[in-house]
Amino acid sequence: MTKYFRHSILLLIILYFFGCGKPGPTQLVNDIQNDEAPLQIEVLAKNPEDALYKSGYDSTGLVSPPPDADAFLFISKNVVFERSLSVKFDLAQAFFFDKDQPFILPDGHRFGFHMKNAFPPRINSILTREVQYHIQYGMGAFVKDSMVGPKYMLSRTGIFGDSLFLNYNTLVKFEFRKGMMSPLAEFSVELPEQIIGKVNVTQNGKGEKFLLLEWNTGLKDSVEIILGAKKKGEKSATAFFKLHVRDNGHVKIPPQLLRAIPKDRFDRFVITFCRSSVSRRVLQATEFFTVIQNTHSIIIDYP
Repeated sequence: MTKYFRHSILLLIILYFFGCGKPGPTQLVNDIQNDEAPLQIEVLAKNPEDALYKSGYDSTGLVSPPPDADAFLFISKNVVFERSLSVKFDLAQAFFFDKDQPFILPDGHRFGFHMKNAFPPRINSILTREVQYHIQYGMGAFVKDSMVGPKYMLSRTGIFGDSLFLNYNTLVKFEFRKGMMSPLAEFSVELPEQIIGKVNVTQNGKGEKFLLLEWNTGLKDSVEIILGAKKKGEKSATAFFKLHVRDNGHVKIPPQLLRAIPKDRFDRFVITFCRSSVSRRVLQATEFFTVIQNTHSIIIDYP
């Protein structure tokens, strides 16, 4: 059966809050053969050196690009496993866009919008912290850092950080007040059931190595899997491909995708399993787009 690519630009979380004026993806192959149903694969990184695609995604999670909205709420419960080390962390962030202040790149393209101040919302009754949000854009030696305004967040790694505890299959409450005299508005979103992944390296009859991925099946129709890699001597990772697969508990990553990541520059793969839920609603004339997810990232040596 002929396999195919679905080409679209999909950046890391640092870019999902903006969403325009980005370089296009590069087609790799369009005839990947597999024993399963056709793989839907998005090309994430056109150029591994492009800072627009870098954000240490294995430690912050990935989301789908939101539609045009006034505010974006991102909630993610994460586990990162490398060799015998397992790190768990919870993250919640709220962004409010100032549509009157576009962020313009030096080439004249609109990169997105600046953030605006808001009354710090509460997540599970915990008051969020206002921190300045920095982005990086450009390539190679021309990478620039810019501050685009405040974001409101809570984060916890192990026993350290804010008193944010996210639990699988439970509701997370968001409370928001648009103005000092405005009534309190709130809504709840449910964190999906936990996803637990497993990565096996095997080979086909031609001696070509491929990855056999397995995970616990859930109630959703599909899951997302991110294939990325860490450059030699660097901590951050680059995301290369995003796979949309049926939630049937297994999928093969064909040799073509593995070979597309240069072994002479990247020495570890990062495979992220993601189960998410997306929704949007309007509160006090503010349209919220919400992504709530849980991820399991596994880091292995380049096979």
